Amino acid sequence: VEPGFGGQKFMPNCMPKVLALRSEYPDLDIQVDGGLGPSTIDAAAAAGANLIVAGSSVFKPGVDRSEPIELMRRSVLKLGQGLSEEEIDRKAKKKRR
Repeated sequence: VEPGFGGQKFMPNCMPKVLALRSEYPDLDIQVDGGLGPSTIDAAAAAGANLIVAGSSVFKPGVDRSEPIELMRRSVLKLGQGLSEEEIDRKAKKKRR
């Protein structure tokens, strides 16, 4: 993305770079920024992104912020970390306590 500008498009052509980094550095935190939201998060998470920057998809007028945040969090845990739905649910319950 171009630094400093919100609302940019997701760049799926960059996901092979994320995948290459994840393959070479399995414990590295890899952040993806730009166009991330409910329709694009799976591609970034599956490639290995575990830190997500999502401004426009979270701060939309009239949208409950918790919904896109929860969807993206679950995608990273499932596709990026390989957790099952049950493990993700357990983590969510612990977080609420």
